[in-house]
Order: sequence, then structure tokens, then C-alpha cells
Amino acid sequence: MAFVVLGAGAIGSAIAARLAHGGQDVTLVVRDAARAALIERDGVTCEEAGETITGHPAVSDRVPDTPADVLVLAVKAAALPGVAATLPAAIGRDTLVVPLVNGIPWWFRLGRADRAEPLRAVDPDGTLTRRFAPAQIVGSVVYTKAMMQAPAHVTVTQRQSLVIGAIGSDSRDKVAALARVLAAGGIDVTVSDRIVDAVWAKAALNLATNPLSVVAEAGLGDLCSDARLVPTVSNILDATWRVAARYNACPPMTRDEMLGRGRLAGAFRTSMLEDYLKGRPLELSSIADAVFEMADEIGMDLPVSRAIVDMARFRAGTRFPEKQA
Repeated sequence: MAFVVLGAGAIGSAIAARLAHGGQDVTLVVRDAARAALIERDGVTCEEAGETITGHPAVSDRVPDTPADVLVLAVKAAALPGVAATLPAAIGRDTLVVPLVNGIPWWFRLGRADRAEPLRAVDPDGTLTRRFAPAQIVGSVVYTKAMMQAPAHVTVTQRQSLVIGAIGSDSRDKVAALARVLAAGGIDVTVSDRIVDAVWAKAALNLATNPLSVVAEAGLGDLCSDARLVPTVSNILDATWRVAARYNACPPMTRDEMLGRGRLAGAFRTSMLEDYLKGRPLELSSIADAVFEMADEIGMDLPVSRAIVDMARFRAGTRFPEKQA
């Protein structure tokens, strides 16, 4: 398969390294010229699961015009509408699109028979809904914990892990073929027949931990084990699943299993805490606002979540006001 990975952060770099090392045709989009030159010369090194591998993807400063079999969108959810508007025609109806985003993704309603309106929190003007057909979207949930150690060096805690699934019956065979390629490259991949349930599980964990990690400046392990923080995390997990149940979702994990997954991460910082500490905008549109939007539609309130999110926004706004506008 020919892959284009858009987004050369920790997740995109780790996937590109694995796939390229496994012999796949991979183009990694890197807009920083100095970093692109470094990767073109030395490849991307990935430390993972006790081994170190180096992949040598092709490097480009934009998505190529040549057709790709798979487009991996490893960028923040808030950036996706702008990205979609600039994609070349080569990224068309035959290209599988794999969005690796936190929280509730823009495609969440596309499989519904009632053709509901786009989620405004993540697709404000419907750009993403119009740009990508449901049959080409591969629903995905990322459980990979990765950090960039240097411009061409990424470290993965434990092992790269993805849950993927078709959001319509038309693409199930293609999704199964993609899973085989990912697994052959050394990525731990699970194909889910109910990808929406898997997304809700990760969305609940994201909402329960990411904003609180900013407020408490705590790693995932503490958030899911400290007696002073676990009640808040548990409250948000339970409340989010009450919302999900109204949308006919069934949790694939119990609350204790979700807390256990967080404890295994130890001192690992959430992506939102990393953004906060580095002065970047917080990724609240998909992690919080989309969940609140869906809760509002069914008349449910999430007071604890909203309070934590408001505090996280306040902290970010007072520390780096010019970057949170």
C-alpha cells in the first residue's frame, strides 16, 4: 500500500517509521525544511517495546499529487478543516482516510440513517463532512503513547496500538486489508465491528483525564490512581457513558478497566498537559466541546466535566493568553 502520513508529530512519526521499516511505500509530510532534510538523510528512529528501528519514508512539504491508497491524518482535530481544504485531487474517493484524533471525530454521525447535521465543535462549516465520503473513512482510536525525543527520534511507551473499523459496510474488506498491513509492520491493531463504541471509550477517558491533567498538572498514572483525583475521573467516565448510552453505544471496557489502562501509563503526560506546558492551544474542541454538544442535544448536563474544562481554559488563558485566543 502507498501511505501518506500528514502530521510529523510523535504519533505520525512513529507510524511512518514502523511502516517504512516494514517495507511499505510511505511519504511523511514535514513542513519544517531543516527537519525534513534530517529525516531524508537519517530516517525516523523509533524506540518501542524494547527495540529500536529506523524507517526511511519519503519526505515532502505537502501532500503529493500522486494517488495514495491510505491517508493518515495525524494532526490535531482543530486543524483538520483547514487541512481538508488544501488536499489535492489525488486524495479522492478511492483513498482510505484514517484520522488519528482525540475525542469525538467529525465523522461520528456519518453512519446514521437520519443524516444528522455535522458536529459544529469539530466541523464548524461542514467542510470535513463534504470532503470525505463515509465509505473512505476508517474510524480509528489511538492508544499509542509516544513522545518526540529529537526531530527524527520518537519514543513509544509499550507498543503502538490502534483500534480501527469501517463506519459503513462498503469498506469492511478494505479496512481488514489495512489492518493486515499495519500488523505486518509491527503495529498492534484491532478491528472493531462497533468502532463507535471504541471511540466513546477513548473519548470518555480523554474527557476524564486531559483537562484535569492541566488543572492538576498530573500524569495519567496519578490521575487514575491517586485517591484525591480518582473520584473526579470516575465521575466524568460514568457521566460520559450515560451520554453515550443515549446514542446506543455500549462500553467495551468497564470503568475499572479504563482506570487500569490509565494507571499503566505511569507518569506519562497527556497530550493536553504537554500542550499546556509548551504554550500551545488546548485541544478542547474534540475532547470536550463535541461531547458537550452531543449531551446538550439530548438534554443532559455534565457539570463536573464542564467545571474542570472551564478551569483548564482559565489556566491556559492566564498563562499564555495570546496563544489561547
